Amino acid sequence: MTLAEIAPLDMRPDPTRAAALDSRMRERLIDSLDYIRTQAGIHLMFPQPGFDRLLARLGTGPVSSQVFALYYDLVLAIGQDNLDEAQRCIDELTVLDSDAPFGPVIVPLKDYRTDRTADRFRRFVDTDPETRFTILPPSGEKVAACRKRIESAFALLDRASPALSNEIRTLLREIVLAVAPDDPEAMLFDGASSFMLWGALVLNADSYQNDLDMVQVLAHESGHNLLFGLCADGPLIENDDTERYPSPVRRDPRPMDGIVHAAFVIARMHQAVRALLDADAVEYSERSDAQTVLANLQRSFAFAMETVDRHAILTPLGRSVVDGARAYMTAQA
Repeated sequence: MTLAEIAPLDMRPDPTRAAALDSRMRERLIDSLDYIRTQAGIHLMFPQPGFDRLLARLGTGPVSSQVFALYYDLVLAIGQDNLDEAQRCIDELTVLDSDAPFGPVIVPLKDYRTDRTADRFRRFVDTDPETRFTILPPSGEKVAACRKRIESAFALLDRASPALSNEIRTLLREIVLAVAPDDPEAMLFDGASSFMLWGALVLNADSYQNDLDMVQVLAHESGHNLLFGLCADGPLIENDDTERYPSPVRRDPRPMDGIVHAAFVIARMHQAVRALLDADAVEYSERSDAQTVLANLQRSFAFAMETVDRHAILTPLGRSVVDGARAYMTAQA
């Protein structure tokens, strides 16, 4: 997908675009894994035929986010010259059940002290040393309630905007349910995505009490994944990573990349709620709440864009993303 095909970024939901981004991410992963095998020489072993089977599987369709997470753990281990851990990652990749049914599949977080998969989710969503947060396994009751809420939200999206629903399902192959600690001093989280967990979303099973909120978080977090796919070849901004700016969606100041992400996902959330209203998919008693949500999202977007316009050093891709979101929100205003 070239820049010419996405400039300015078309905000209309597009499952085909999402599938193309997923295909490109897998192609890049194949190339990287093959390169590592070529360069490793005698220092690492790549079990056959399992490793070739993994590369072939990557070429056929979507895979579990754990394939990407294990790859990044492998790269980190090699960079730290920890060949034992690198070999463990290769061995785990070789035997991993990488299938990812069209979904998303909804699974509870396990205990990261004993489960390597859960530990990767924990580490790869908690990457900002300035705002650390902890995710813990949820109870069975919370898992059941949140699963029901997610299914209900998707049913609304299926009715209101099949294209958006299918795009989200294409971008999110796994939703991992977790909770925050009971400690009132603990950093709270609602949902979290990571480039290193392509196709996954970690969702707080305590955070969403109604379908309208759940629809928004699905649009929000899938929007982050969409940007991760678009940014595989380069960044949105050229600002220094140490710069911090006020965020429209978080209390703590964020780097400019986070502000651009926020502007984009706010537009996605607005798009999802607007679709529910236009399709009369919101109960009459909840329409006022939905309209209030739209007004709040407009204000949050304006806040984000003021910061972007004043301080962002956008790349051509970043300009494409910003212009697309602005065009949508301006038309809605």
